[in-house]
Amino acid sequence: MPHSSRKKSSRNQATSQKRLEITDAAGWTHVTTSGNARRCVRTTTTTTTTNPSTHQQDSPSHFTPAEAPPKLTLDDLHAQFQHSLRTWKDSPTWSVVEKTLLQHTQLPPTPDAQPDNGIDSIICIGLGSLSGFLRGGWVDRRTVSLYQLAALVCVVDCLKTTQPHPIKTYAQDPVFNDLDKSLLASLDITVLETPLAFEKISSRTFLFCPGAERAHLEQVLAVNPAFVFGGPLEDVESQEVCRFVATRGSVRLPQFEEQEHAFWHMRVYYPQDERD
Repeated sequence: MPHSSRKKSSRNQATSQKRLEITDAAGWTHVTTSGNARRCVRTTTTTTTTNPSTHQQDSPSHFTPAEAPPKLTLDDLHAQFQHSLRTWKDSPTWSVVEKTLLQHTQLPPTPDAQPDNGIDSIICIGLGSLSGFLRGGWVDRRTVSLYQLAALVCVVDCLKTTQPHPIKTYAQDPVFNDLDKSLLASLDITVLETPLAFEKISSRTFLFCPGAERAHLEQVLAVNPAFVFGGPLEDVESQEVCRFVATRGSVRLPQFEEQEHAFWHMRVYYPQDERD
């Protein structure tokens, strides 16, 4: 009796596709199958040393703005953010961050506390889309991004109480779409095109980078920003990063129970002083 021919199941064909991690010229990491690439959350560092200021169009895996659900409105997105903000403010994780900032950003009451001292900018790199998915992607990172935005907004509000002058806040991520930009604008956060945010970092910057890759960290930490929210930098095998860590004190954030991956093992790094 002749054999009947059987087709391979589509499930077997799908599982035979290997997921590959690639790093583009800007230092972002993607996961890809069949040529479709998407940025993903990484728990390990990449070995690339590519300069992240390289023009994005030189990369074959150039990021395009994330695609938001068609019925999502700015009011809907703002309501989602407000829920994330309330949850973050009530968490022990924010209590530790707030205590650390109040302790280490207060300027001494001396003639030295002039407007040219202290923090003059807060720069957020790699926040991710707050409203959409990337084309061809599988990971929904919107909840993580909304909680991280809540943390950023709380940092901004806290520093307004300790600094003697206005502070500019910027955010940069090539996946921001129009909804993301509108939400950020409503919070008085200026969106910059890549790589303009890198160029604004200085020794008076509070760097908010919970999703930064090694290539980014090596570039921005060389400028010696005053504070860093992110990491853990101790896990990054880089002389530049190690030099920065050696000059900073730090506090590890307790686990954020609502979404533990949003701030996994992160720290706030601050300048050491005589109190340390």
